[in-house]
Amino acid sequence: MPLNTPEPPGRIRDETRSHLGQIARAGGEGPKLLGEIAPDDVEVSTPHRVFALLVRDIEAGGGLEAAQPVGWRFLLESGGKVLAGAEVSETPERTFPPTFYRGSSVGATATAVRAARALPQLQLARFDLRLLRIPELYQAALWLHSPNTDLLIPLAPSPIGREGQVTPPPVFFRELAARAQEYRARQPRDREPT
Repeated sequence: MPLNTPEPPGRIRDETRSHLGQIARAGGEGPKLLGEIAPDDVEVSTPHRVFALLVRDIEAGGGLEAAQPVGWRFLLESGGKVLAGAEVSETPERTFPPTFYRGSSVGATATAVRAARALPQLQLARFDLRLLRIPELYQAALWLHSPNTDLLIPLAPSPIGREGQVTPPPVFFRELAARAQEYRARQPRDREPT
């Protein structure tokens, strides 16, 4: 079965495309983002929901069930080449305009998505593509979710290593718990837990 990339609600994809055209026409970051490629030649592809998990959730023994949706992410492609990424943040009250970016996270995501599409587990179940972030630990991972199982693929750079490797959630969270303890030990004593 193919890797499912759920369509975001409403006009999120269309608004992302529209904003991309606006920044390209305005100059500034547009030419740096796309190079010589016209915005009309760019595909806003590979939508995936972004979820966040906090250190306090990990410390409380929480796993994927504690992750909260925080937005949508896309890859911007042209001619089969990934050029950049776009992200739309959401809160229960509103949806924010997209941000566009280049960098190692875009390449790491594209590489991990290609690897995920070749996984033998996809022959057995339908998986939705998601992204999991633990911002305090600078950890991001592709999250392949199905009703019966979940798989995680840490993106580079990862504080637990395992970049690009399928990692079962119990292993991922066991290794992250150690990083969470190190993170907490570095925090000032008078600071409220996050």
